[in-house]
Amino acid sequence: MTPTDTDPPTGSADPRVERARTAILTAAYDLLINDGPDAVGHGQVAIAASVSRTTVYKHFPTRGDLLRATIEVMGKAVPPELTGDLRNDLQRLVGDIVSDLGDDQRTRAIAAMIERAQHDETVAAVRDDLVREARQQFRAIVAAGVAAGELRGDIDDDVAMAGLVGTFFFKRLMAGDTVDADLATRVVDAFLTSHRPG
Repeated sequence: MTPTDTDPPTGSADPRVERARTAILTAAYDLLINDGPDAVGHGQVAIAASVSRTTVYKHFPTRGDLLRATIEVMGKAVPPELTGDLRNDLQRLVGDIVSDLGDDQRTRAIAAMIERAQHDETVAAVRDDLVREARQQFRAIVAAGVAAGELRGDIDDDVAMAGLVGTFFFKRLMAGDTVDADLATRVVDAFLTSHRPG
């Protein structure tokens, strides 16, 4: 059965609503991966998902909502929960980045999002939300490491995060190298060594 404009709002138990949402996100994901963020609009997604534009708007009222949910489908739904183990928490934080940059399609989508954010306020707002969440997570990890005596107390969070995360973007997007779990381990270990107290 094809979803209609009379579907109940998102969050109801009606399976048609979930089918419509899944179709929308699948179509939006495919458009983002294949054609970049400019292709992720309500009209384009409605056509690709074989639903009405109104149905897309019911689930995702703004283009920002639609883009954000599409990026979450790529694996960015929620930051990982902290475990209290400094090294493990840092590896988990960089794990999604390494996973995404290890996939050619996702790498192209990330590069397109970075470029479009310079010219598209909606894409920039989604980027800013994701960066804000990552910063909060990183700051919590660093604060816990400082409190446990595992990290120095004078760490500039933004500079440290740029050094940690920026390595993966440089390696993949600028140098064209591969990024993998081994690189993630080496980068995290180098971070811990350079920020160790004393």
